[in-house]
Amino acid sequence: MNEKKNLTTKETFDLAVQNHKKNNFKVAEKLCKEILNIDSSHFGSNFLLGSLSAQTKNFDLAKQMLNKAIQIQPEHANAHNNLGIVFQELGERQRAIECYQKAVQLKSDHTNAYNNLGAIFQELGKNVEALAYYQKAILIDPNHADTINNLSKLLSEKLSKEIIESNNIDLKKLYLLLFRKNYINHKDIFFITKFLLLKRESVDQVEQLLNSDSSILENKIIQNLLKEELFLLMLQKSLIVDHFFENILTKLRYEILFVLTDSGKDTLDEYFDFIISVAEQCFLNEYVFAQSKKEVDYISKLKNEIKNNNKINELTIAILGCYIPLYTFESVANKLSKYKSKNLLFNDLIDMQIKEPLKEKELANSIKSLGKIYDKVSLKVRDQYENYPYPRWRFARPNLPTHFLNIFTKQIKPNEIIIDNKFDNPNVLIAGCGTGQHICIAANYLNANILGIDLSIASLAFAKRKVEELGLKNIKFLQADILQLKNLNKKFDVIECVGVLHHMKDPAKGLKILLDLLEPHGLLQIGLYSEKARQGEGIIKAKEFAKKNKFENSITGIRSFRETIFNEKTDLLLQKVSKVKDFYSTSSVKDLIFHVQERCFTLPQISKILENLNLEFLNFHDSKVKNKYSLLFSSDNKNTSLNNWNQFEINNPDTFLGMYKFWVRKKQKI
Repeated sequence: MNEKKNLTTKETFDLAVQNHKKNNFKVAEKLCKEILNIDSSHFGSNFLLGSLSAQTKNFDLAKQMLNKAIQIQPEHANAHNNLGIVFQELGERQRAIECYQKAVQLKSDHTNAYNNLGAIFQELGKNVEALAYYQKAILIDPNHADTINNLSKLLSEKLSKEIIESNNIDLKKLYLLLFRKNYINHKDIFFITKFLLLKRESVDQVEQLLNSDSSILENKIIQNLLKEELFLLMLQKSLIVDHFFENILTKLRYEILFVLTDSGKDTLDEYFDFIISVAEQCFLNEYVFAQSKKEVDYISKLKNEIKNNNKINELTIAILGCYIPLYTFESVANKLSKYKSKNLLFNDLIDMQIKEPLKEKELANSIKSLGKIYDKVSLKVRDQYENYPYPRWRFARPNLPTHFLNIFTKQIKPNEIIIDNKFDNPNVLIAGCGTGQHICIAANYLNANILGIDLSIASLAFAKRKVEELGLKNIKFLQADILQLKNLNKKFDVIECVGVLHHMKDPAKGLKILLDLLEPHGLLQIGLYSEKARQGEGIIKAKEFAKKNKFENSITGIRSFRETIFNEKTDLLLQKVSKVKDFYSTSSVKDLIFHVQERCFTLPQISKILENLNLEFLNFHDSKVKNKYSLLFSSDNKNTSLNNWNQFEINNPDTFLGMYKFWVRKKQKI
């Protein structure tokens, strides 16, 4: 064994562990096997070989090795936990649960096992039990990345009455914990915060107040709300997607602006953190809240006062930030770009509204272009996103480094396909990466080389800033039109094009170009709008309504359009669009209602496109939807019949509310 270097068993095992940590699985496996050839009872090698075999999907070997490890050391909690992972991957959920429970029995603070129990109960649809286990894990380790990830995913779903009323789950504590983190997508978990912050009777009282001429700032319910940490964090980190809260904030903003005139600075000092939080929220929603002429006139006056005053008044600047992005006010932006306050939240506001936009401007100059864009539709789409990059986001949910195939195989289940080993170092193209949310997910593919392209330099600059903040090193950016990608002269193992093709004049043409860049073994992820879903959500009707009534595609036009929709009393379908998440920021309303180029699809249309391009449909992403589908179409054991899926969507038109997200590949030669 390693005679040339004369390594001891301990040294060889240490080397195996090091290679495992570096994701050099083949080297680690070889070293473990060397040890076991000499000493088959070596616990560490049995355990490590079993664990890495699970990671590389060699489940037979994983079971064998982990069972052997348990025979050697029956009280080793991690061995039981990792064996549970193997059983879970094989669909043997009850055996997996038994392994995880044994692990926590042996080690009461085994965070991973509690998290795994939560995940498996979530798979089973037992969300109360899942939350209880996640709660145990997070109380042991408030920074446990997997648990935070899983918990935020669960809380992004519609919570049952059973969960909300459970005495064993402290929802408010869990939400506070998540909102204190800066590495989840807070918008996803926003919707239940009203319930956590206000009782039903309080909501009713505030709604009555909002419909009156009385001051809202003096109301005790509101005053208590403004002191709630969860409420302030929500304003700072999550786009507010609730009309009730929007009304509160709009009215409070108005009152605060004119309290300043009447009462002076001292009166507002107690509201300083709240004012900063509103300024951050307004920046996130790109000032979509309605503004009266009285407010506009006063803000103009306030700008002049600030400009002529050499001393920085933090309170006044925070109020100004509630109405305009501070980086656009050049004289103040220059002063504040190097300013440090004793108030950390004010510094956060300056980072958000001045330093980050300035950084994006700097990064924009570093982004190369594939060439001049000529297509008329592409130019229109580019201009829209140059002015309003979409979506504007603060934080993203972390994804731990994972082999691409681990993610892919889970997403196409129950379908299974033969995959070669050409994805260990995949070249990945994100075609239409926008502001980078999707590219940050792909960045966690192990050993991947990623290229993100987009029409908009402003969007790419935003994405590049976020990528740098997250410390991601395997990503390059390029301004490019899909129509010109043949000039890349490069092939990709994976291409992801979600939410892009439906903004092209000829989506099928764009898809054909992407296929020319795809390796023969390559995999392609596509995201397209569903016509049935967008009809059902009132989006198509709202677009027609906006066009018919000649609402301008501008900030004032968007504000006016939104107020008209909020005040709609009779047309229930038109009302529905106000419940869509993308109704709550300027760029998202532009994308949702006023997009310069958009078309929707039906599944028969998609089926025809795939057939014409000789593509094999591999499956949709959403596991819950697929579980429901399987109950109705059990004969389609791979879930790949688009004819059946079309019938399913006819009966369940809200199935693809976001869009159709699915994987395809070139049909394989037999």
